[in-house]
Amino acid sequence: MDRALVLALLLVAAIGATSIGVPVAPMVTFWNPWLLVTLIFVATGILLLVRTVAAARTIAWRACHRSSFVLREGWIGTTEWNTMGAEDPVRRMIPMQEVVSVIVSCRILRRVILTGNGGGTSTETAPILHVLFDQDGRRRISSVPFASHEDPAVDTWIEALRKHRIELGYTARPLSWKEEDHLGDEARLEYFATTEEVIDFPDTGGWLENTTRLDHRRHQNLRQVREQAERLDPALRERRLTPGACW
Repeated sequence: MDRALVLALLLVAAIGATSIGVPVAPMVTFWNPWLLVTLIFVATGILLLVRTVAAARTIAWRACHRSSFVLREGWIGTTEWNTMGAEDPVRRMIPMQEVVSVIVSCRILRRVILTGNGGGTSTETAPILHVLFDQDGRRRISSVPFASHEDPAVDTWIEALRKHRIELGYTARPLSWKEEDHLGDEARLEYFATTEEVIDFPDTGGWLENTTRLDHRRHQNLRQVREQAERLDPALRERRLTPGACW
């Protein structure tokens, strides 16, 4: 568990306890009907404490129930804790011949609010592989996260997938957060089935050496999609070129 997150929870809990204790003390010591107004702060403090306890329980559960993924010769094994509070994980053995494609993307680890140099936010990401496969007559998805962009395991997985001639794609859109899914399985499957944002992952090279190339190709792809849409509907181009318009 991140130290910053623990400190944040403790701070919120302290604020909640203060919101309860400070108004209650004068009510007990110096009873006055006007002091009933301070019950608003008591209710706020109780709400903060309840939400803090719930958040702490969620974080503690996820820390003790981490999904794991193993790459074997000819298959992928997963132990996935996808549902909060589940008693048992979802265990899968995915043969490589059942894998339809794998989409390389990024997941968001954390967002930091910047106070200097004009403010804004800083987003820290790490790679994730979205494995699309067919089992029991259904299209399914399993997402394999990695610790950082420098994690050598990313290239190990990519090379193994290439060895089995599995189609590799890439999308710059982050679909997952660190501690919980940003999009669920069905939503991710729908995205991959309908999006035009996925481009081919290069046939050679690893993750880090391809990031700049992929970003350039992504912008080219977006431009081609935009041009195709404008050919079908010329009004889109007119709106894009209108001063002050957003595209």
